Amino acid sequence: MPAASAVRPATAAATGPLWIEVANTLPIRRPGEVLEVPLAELFRRRPAWRGCRLAARVDGSDRLVPVQRYADDGGMPDTLLVQLDMAPRASVRLAIEPAADDAAPTPNPLHARKVPERDDDFAWENAQVTYRIYGPGLQAKGEVSSGIDVWSKRPPHRVIEDWYRRDRESQRRGDPSLSYHVDNGVGLDSYAVGHSPGAGGTAAWKDGKPAYSANPARVLVTATGPIRLRFEVDYAPWKAGAVFVREHKAVTLDAGSHMNRQAVSYRLEGARRLTLAAGVSVHDGARVAHEGAASIAVWDTPQKADAGRIATALIVAPKEPARYAEGGGAAWALFDVGDGDTVRFASGAGWSKGDMPDFAAWQRYLGDYRQRWANPLRLRWLDR
Repeated sequence: MPAASAVRPATAAATGPLWIEVANTLPIRRPGEVLEVPLAELFRRRPAWRGCRLAARVDGSDRLVPVQRYADDGGMPDTLLVQLDMAPRASVRLAIEPAADDAAPTPNPLHARKVPERDDDFAWENAQVTYRIYGPGLQAKGEVSSGIDVWSKRPPHRVIEDWYRRDRESQRRGDPSLSYHVDNGVGLDSYAVGHSPGAGGTAAWKDGKPAYSANPARVLVTATGPIRLRFEVDYAPWKAGAVFVREHKAVTLDAGSHMNRQAVSYRLEGARRLTLAAGVSVHDGARVAHEGAASIAVWDTPQKADAGRIATALIVAPKEPARYAEGGGAAWALFDVGDGDTVRFASGAGWSKGDMPDFAAWQRYLGDYRQRWANPLRLRWLDR
């Protein structure tokens, strides 16, 4: 995690730090793990801090760890996110207090923006991964896909601004070597999303095959980091057989993570229930390993043979019922939903020339991720 200035409590901290015990109950390391501290309880104990910029540090250190006020529903912040490195089966004491007036802001590895200059793309990233979805402008040109595209890169680079600039320059000069489809040492776009789910897209499931929506109609960013990026996506209603489907997604990506968590809500007209699907593409020559629908890992083939391998995955949220299926060039988790229901899963990607050297490394990462998701850090308020 990035270093920051030492805590020097502001005047509002006259009551002293608020101490929390944080425990990792798992026998694995949890680098960059995110602790969620309820602000209502924090302000009940320290009401004078409501308007303060907050800071956090581990007991015995004067170095700040990243924090972020965050709203899980995109509205008013109700949670303080704190990012920590946790050793296996370890506990630490965490101090929260107002930040010093001159405390430097935490560097932000997260970035997202609409890209109107490229037919309304929406792209987002952290230091590990970059993703994008296509927009209405591209749909108007006849390219329809609700899938999630992957850009392969070497951490810790942020590439969205540079790669779009390079692409514009490539077209202006008529020089394909400048395009982001060519690896310039940082990475490239060599993933074929096409009319498929890509790395975590969704569809209705009708007669044993996917029924896709059009491109996203609206994207709204509600949190920009430095720990968690959050945005919402709405799709225009589409037809699956005799049923009209409306879909709303809330997507989050944390600093340091390869995985987007998705909470996808549905409204149905014409039926009380429907099968909906979340999937990952499986291109020719790809390897697939899955544990039912709970975890689907793909070691996929890029468009360019010299571009290594692209790792993709889909993990269903703990205790979320789903079943596995294949079809339409993809592996799927199927959910039986009613009008107003929400399904939850995570999807993501890595690259063999980045920080996922082989399929075994990717599967280990996903196994740890599943354990971490099912066993959040434990929090206990301390009196000190």
